[in-house]
Amino acid sequence: MDTLIIKKINPKAGEEMMAVVRHFGLTFWPQILAVALLIILPFFLIFPLFKWGYWGVGLFLFLIFLGVLYAVRTFVVWYYNAFVITNLRIVDIDQRGFFERIVSEAPYGKIQDVSYRRKGIWQTIFRYGNVRIQMSGTDSGLEIKNVRGPERVQELISRMAHLDFKKQKIAGDKNFGDPEVTPPTEEELAILIKSIRDLDEKQLERLEDVVRARIRQIKLKKLDQINKEWGSAAEKK
Repeated sequence: MDTLIIKKINPKAGEEMMAVVRHFGLTFWPQILAVALLIILPFFLIFPLFKWGYWGVGLFLFLIFLGVLYAVRTFVVWYYNAFVITNLRIVDIDQRGFFERIVSEAPYGKIQDVSYRRKGIWQTIFRYGNVRIQMSGTDSGLEIKNVRGPERVQELISRMAHLDFKKQKIAGDKNFGDPEVTPPTEEELAILIKSIRDLDEKQLERLEDVVRARIRQIKLKKLDQINKEWGSAAEKK
């Protein structure tokens, strides 16, 4: 069922889809009601309409065609308006009708916070709500509304982000864990800072990812040391 939507995100090498999260179907009840009225109502008016001759038959067929067209549009919006959760990133597809689509993505390394909100009696009864992803370095984020089981979606995204962080840490340890590599001197650091000022936007973004990954490794190592010290102290007691 999700084959078409997978093609829309242009999967990367080694990328695997974990889940596709869509709007809760019952939240489309106004559209479903409109489709039912457009398709069923002409049959209740079939005799008065047919008395109008060709105009009545034309109006009868037009209403049914309009209902079918609106039903197809509603399905397209529901199908493509989704969060695609993969092992590498989150892709937010915002489908607005037949001819408008906005696609945004968030690599796990840039996810700062994942939250969900359930508000009101209907969301509480039917257990659906909104899921929002806040990205680091920006006030904007990704959000999908009216999701069934938003707490499960939040848990899945948080777990995938944690796994990605562990993979980045392992990769970083391989790159930065060589004991023969020593920190630069003050003179070398000054040269490095001067070189950074000459970088363009894309190069700075790549550098930002490397620096962020390195800072995470340092913080994680400090946390591991603290845990080991606490563990040793607890064993002594």
